[in-house]
Amino acid sequence: MHHFSIQHFSMRRFRANRVHIGLRTVKTGLAVAIALLIAGMRDAASPIYAALGALGAMSRTLHDSWEVCMTQFVGILIGCTLAYAYVTLLPFCRDPAAIGLGLIGIITLCNCLRLEYAISLSCIIFISICLSGDDVLWYAVNRFADTSTGLAVAFAVNALVKPYNNRSAILRDIDAFLSELMPLLRDRISAERYPNLERLHDRLIQLDAELAIYEQQSFLQKAQRRKDGAYLRGCQQLAERILQEFDALCMMDVPGVPSPESLARLAARGIDLPQTGRRGADVHSEVMNYHLGNLLDACAYLEEMRKG
Repeated sequence: MHHFSIQHFSMRRFRANRVHIGLRTVKTGLAVAIALLIAGMRDAASPIYAALGALGAMSRTLHDSWEVCMTQFVGILIGCTLAYAYVTLLPFCRDPAAIGLGLIGIITLCNCLRLEYAISLSCIIFISICLSGDDVLWYAVNRFADTSTGLAVAFAVNALVKPYNNRSAILRDIDAFLSELMPLLRDRISAERYPNLERLHDRLIQLDAELAIYEQQSFLQKAQRRKDGAYLRGCQQLAERILQEFDALCMMDVPGVPSPESLARLAARGIDLPQTGRRGADVHSEVMNYHLGNLLDACAYLEEMRKG
């Protein structure tokens, strides 16, 4: 019996930790393989740099890949160009002190040109070229060509092989927001409690972050993504309006009494409230029904947009 329990536990752990190969993992391997193949076709002296370029540029989104490509491209361009000029003009450039002075010049130049993001790679390439053999031009040209090959291949693979699209994740966040809304509204109106809306606020923060990522992916199907982006932003604005009205309801010290119209709208959503003997014509009730009406209107508009 004890042996069976251990075996059963081990099988459960195996199922829970089973290997998952994601799409980005596959695309990374594909990009490196193609980069090495191209480097081999041109008989590159250091194909490792093509592989490193492909590894570095394979990011989750096309926007991130583009930023990495531009950063590394500018870095290798500055590093190779300045290193070649430095070695050509100064015969003592391989001395440690001379290399240190050269790095100071590169860092200063990058800061003046506002290319701070390229400083690290430029300095690494500058040092490697200064410490290379006699044929500095050959080394600089090949280093630039190999790394650029890897960058270009990685971006092409990321763009052509099922590019990242988080539209479905955004829609799931919107639907989750709506599904979590009504139980909290029931607590506020029927039980006159003050529910914790932190989870709804977190949902909107996550939604905004996902939308920002979606809007950055404009390399392919730009017109369609702009149209979808406007639709998704409209859904987000309605969700924010719903939460604003909910916050207003939770800030009321005196809850008020729902009007017959509000009771009917709530009942249509499965929130049945018991009839009370309180009258609903006081100021607190008017304020409550105003915010509740706005909330239900925005909720109806959002649900209609989701169905459409």
